[in-house]
Amino acid sequence: MGQWLDIWLATRHTIRPATRAIYTQHVRDYLKPRLGNVVLAELTIGRVQAMFTGLLRANATRARPLSAATLQRMREVLRAALNGAIRRGLITSNPARWVELPSPRRPRPVVWTDARVAVWRATGERPPLAVWTAEQTAAFLQFTGQHPLHPLFHVAALTGLRRGEALGLRWCDLDLDEATLTVTHQIQERDGQAVVCLPKTAASGRTVSLDRSTVALLTRLRASQLQAGGGAPDGWVFAHENGQH
Repeated sequence: MGQWLDIWLATRHTIRPATRAIYTQHVRDYLKPRLGNVVLAELTIGRVQAMFTGLLRANATRARPLSAATLQRMREVLRAALNGAIRRGLITSNPARWVELPSPRRPRPVVWTDARVAVWRATGERPPLAVWTAEQTAAFLQFTGQHPLHPLFHVAALTGLRRGEALGLRWCDLDLDEATLTVTHQIQERDGQAVVCLPKTAASGRTVSLDRSTVALLTRLRASQLQAGGGAPDGWVFAHENGQH
């Protein structure tokens, strides 16, 4: 199993850098230590189920227990690796397909109201996913008004772009006359280096309307970059003044 997991990872050429990092972590930290010495053709449903049962029991002593979503992703990694082995003719069935795991619960976003802020200040309790109010967002943008990254904060807050999508914007992706931007790339981190990738999904490559304040801010930002020698059509929007990331 350990050898096959290494081969499978090495031959996955179409996955994104962030996805590869997750796959590598699951293989390195969980799958190989627990299944690496098992003969691939002898891997059973019971053996795979026992591995996940052990991980669930170990949660009682973990400082940061593995979530149900993490366990589900781990199973999907194992299932994908074993499907690859089936395509190679190494095995005939996929034991990971039948493993039973707790169903993950996606946290529901709640508004970060004054009452919830008061509870957080008094007890440290806070919701897993809190959403700023319009007033809180405005206060943050006003507070960061002189920060070098304020234009990035502004665009992310008012458009809902993911961080990588905002960082991947080039001036040719913006039409300031029509007040739109189009997501064509994103920036991801891979081994400490920034890598340019396509959007996460086909639907992520979308066009977003811009309000007047955002158009005005981006117009000033480009004028500043042009004056410093940047601002080329294929240059990055959020970059140093000379247009370099």
